[in-house]
Amino acid sequence: MTYSKNDLMKLAIEEHLKCSEYPRVGALVSKDGEILSTGYRGEINKVHAERVALEKINSEQRRGATLYTTLEPCVDLHQNQEIESCADLIINSGVSEVVIGVLDPNGSIYSQGFRKLLENNISVSFFNRRLRAAVEEETFEFGSIHKVYGGGKRRVPVVHSGIDINVQFSEADSRTIPIAWKTLQKAHGCVDLSSSNGAVTVAAGTRDFGDITDPTVFRFPSHFARMKRGMIAVVKPSGATFCVLIKLHEIFDNDIIFEWQVRNLS
Repeated sequence: MTYSKNDLMKLAIEEHLKCSEYPRVGALVSKDGEILSTGYRGEINKVHAERVALEKINSEQRRGATLYTTLEPCVDLHQNQEIESCADLIINSGVSEVVIGVLDPNGSIYSQGFRKLLENNISVSFFNRRLRAAVEEETFEFGSIHKVYGGGKRRVPVVHSGIDINVQFSEADSRTIPIAWKTLQKAHGCVDLSSSNGAVTVAAGTRDFGDITDPTVFRFPSHFARMKRGMIAVVKPSGATFCVLIKLHEIFDNDIIFEWQVRNLS
């Protein structure tokens, strides 16, 4: 049976939805509209979806084939890593085209897998806009990286112009406060947290959210705070009925780990 390119994108998403771990990734190898193999992250323990699918077929089948993957293929993250990256595997496999769902938001990978494929004469295209949105919502543990709810901890990229995130009080409560992470300077160990003008206050002297009994006691509000590891800030735009506590946990070359918690204001 032969399938259209759009059908093959949807079938790759079906593989991706089989994942029981995050980030979800599904892959499919096709030639002339026929499916040669499929794979998903977690189908084989600790093996990426692209490798699962490619290793199910022989070198002749791979040659000239198209690989559909819901997430940008990974690149080497450190020297002498034991397992070949998915980007290198694809380049060496004989595959001629890759169709990607979404670029990986991990700042250490973002656009690098895409670029490496192009530099090695692999044709690269992307899922259509509607399917990309579907992949984005289902790939990461908390859905879109641009919206978070209530409280939690996650890793986000801070590359180029940074990242804007809407913190919604809960899935049932649509009150929202916007925050943005910008100007990551790993060499100086800092990154800027901003919101609307005068919304950000450093919770000086605190180490944990539990130290903050009243978020409104902290003075010197500003439009941004230069955050270092372990620092906590309070974000409360003018007129907001709740605030967001933000703690910076880790800072890397291109991304950070932060924790957040919402608090109602009486």
